[in-house]
Amino acid sequence: MISIKIKREKMNSVFVKHHLKGLPFDAVIHHFSEKDQNEHIHDHPFSFTSHILKGSYIERIYEIHDDGSYTSSVHHRKEGTSHYVTASTIHEIIELPEGECFTLIRPNEWEKDTFFYRFEEGRIFKRRWNQRKFREVVKQ
Repeated sequence: MISIKIKREKMNSVFVKHHLKGLPFDAVIHHFSEKDQNEHIHDHPFSFTSHILKGSYIERIYEIHDDGSYTSSVHHRKEGTSHYVTASTIHEIIELPEGECFTLIRPNEWEKDTFFYRFEEGRIFKRRWNQRKFREVVKQ
């Protein structure tokens, strides 16, 4: 008999994770009830596959180039679709067209520390998830 345990983790007032243990694989259900708030442009500690279970979201993905410049693109992640996210993908959720969204992620192994980012006037700032101060990213 399979025994599935669910651990709820409230990240903030608009984002809750439900960790599923006891499946043949690790999985987490994310429930978003609003777009990301200030200072929530981020990357991840691991790569993962995301399955959009209910609702949809629109995200902005940032790409930092070798010369220190950056560009961004917007993607609509629709219900019933799946996509792969690398640990180094920098993104933020900018809209929830249906008002909320549920995703199931299947994480891979830990790869790196998580960072939060700010992009201001052509400059890039970042901080580790457990630090308060942003520092400018300067490319040599």
